[in-house]
Amino acid sequence: MTQNSPHFPAEANDVYDYVIIGSGFGGSVSAMRLAEKGYRVLVLERGKRYRAEDFPKTNWNIFKYLWQPALRCFGIMGINFLDDMMILNGSGVGGGSLVYASTHIEPGEQFYDAEEWADLADWQAELGPHFKTANRMLGVRENPLFWPSDYRLQEIANEVGQGHTFKPTPVAIFFGDPGETVPDPFFGGEGPDRAGCIHCGGCMVGCRHNAKNTLDKNYLYFAEKWGAEVRSEANVQEIRPLYGPQPGAARYEIEYEKVTDWVFKRKQIVHARNVIVAAGVLGTVNLLLKCRDEAKTLPQLSKRLGWMVRSNSEALMGVTARDGEVDYSKGVAITSHFWLDEMTSVEPVRYPRGSSLMRNLAVPLVSLQGGGWRRFGRFVLEGVKRPYDFLKARFLPDWARDSTILLIMQTAENRMRLKRGRSIFTLFRQGLVSERDESLPIPAVIDAGRSVVNRFAEKTNGIPQSTMNEVLLETPSTAHILGGCGIGASEADGVIDTRHEVFNYPGLFVADGSVIPANLGVNPSLTITAMTERAMSLVPKAEEAEKIRPLTAPAYLPEENVNGNGRRQRVLAWAGVAALGGLALFSLWKKR
Repeated sequence: MTQNSPHFPAEANDVYDYVIIGSGFGGSVSAMRLAEKGYRVLVLERGKRYRAEDFPKTNWNIFKYLWQPALRCFGIMGINFLDDMMILNGSGVGGGSLVYASTHIEPGEQFYDAEEWADLADWQAELGPHFKTANRMLGVRENPLFWPSDYRLQEIANEVGQGHTFKPTPVAIFFGDPGETVPDPFFGGEGPDRAGCIHCGGCMVGCRHNAKNTLDKNYLYFAEKWGAEVRSEANVQEIRPLYGPQPGAARYEIEYEKVTDWVFKRKQIVHARNVIVAAGVLGTVNLLLKCRDEAKTLPQLSKRLGWMVRSNSEALMGVTARDGEVDYSKGVAITSHFWLDEMTSVEPVRYPRGSSLMRNLAVPLVSLQGGGWRRFGRFVLEGVKRPYDFLKARFLPDWARDSTILLIMQTAENRMRLKRGRSIFTLFRQGLVSERDESLPIPAVIDAGRSVVNRFAEKTNGIPQSTMNEVLLETPSTAHILGGCGIGASEADGVIDTRHEVFNYPGLFVADGSVIPANLGVNPSLTITAMTERAMSLVPKAEEAEKIRPLTAPAYLPEENVNGNGRRQRVLAWAGVAALGGLALFSLWKKR
């Protein structure tokens, strides 16, 4: 049961050893390590390539800041609304590293003991060396300076008896002489020139000063230097297995479109011996679900796909100072952190002065008791009772200067499911939708976090705030979506094995936040990097790799779906029938 693809290139040398979908932490690590081992690598990234000078000066430049292709916004920050959650994610060559806060903290013991994977390996021993490699490659250093928000949080940590846990953050930023450009300080001069951080607070709008260690300055930089090819603006639509012997020993066909095209998206095809899906939780889970349930090109994907999705048990809250006497926008994006209790961490987050776009997601911190209309009533009443606070938080200038966002994360176990379907946000097409886990639902409110926010507001004469979706819709927010492609012993309890290879599909791998098996309680970028480093360390060098074995089609797979061309063939057939029918009707009309 074999069938060659009609799109197959004439030359076998057009086949890549690895095609990597996504260029975030999983994709960039994979690209570098595979290029280093002598493989021919192609990276497909849906977002645009940004240089330091290309980033927006403030996040009010939505065309460079927001990722909303339907509105011709091809920026670095995506804001995604599902039925049960608001999710922030990154986009562009370098993935989430372009817009993240550069904070790298190792998870605690509970991560290694997570029920989902604890019995499969000694994960602490397995990952320990790779955390060290990840820190070195990302250029992680301890933040050298504290600012007003740090001192206020330190006071709170001392008051609740947790002062010993208060520490500066380890961040991937170059702290040389502020603004001074020097030859590569991280890789013995082999990397790009860098400039010292000026502590402007602009990390999450895109570092315009060449100080932040984004992936295009380390992993992806060396991947390209060693021969990997990166194609930006390439949005992957489908992965199709190629069964039986193929030219160049190709096993997969990947179809993608140029996302920046206006109406008619240009389709392109590439072929690969192996594929690594590293598009982040939303991109990876969505793509694989489409291939399993709609295109039917990967019908043997595990039924566990999309399950056990987590939010890092996270809440985004904040405080805006009323008097404007202190500048809270100075410093790197996250400068310190402490543990409020055994499972709750707190970090102060800032935007640079002038970058006040995210205030549009903020509303007063009110009680969530009762239904949506009661909560909306409290929101309106708060504005009537405190009109200056309402104007200050919503409209008056210098919101970023006066505001501190408090990022609350927990290791508590809670989860939801992602699947394809229709919702209020995908009325006219199939899209990614969420489903609450009734036994362990993700909470919209983290009470411990609210207590910190109120304490911080008292110390800064500030206005406590939460996000609009939490108050009005009672749904949580996260910038660190995790899970959906769990590691398991078999397809019955996971999507991938301990080598990150997808069950039933040899040569298809997953490497991003979707493989993380628990809420970390800390920023996940370092953990994704370390887990991908481990997975890539298990890949032999190109000259030592065994001969690629062709895929064998399962006996029950319909002939029309072999190589994934069934849907296209059906569409073309019906289009032909319609055209012939139209031509016949036209001929009859002419004869009248």
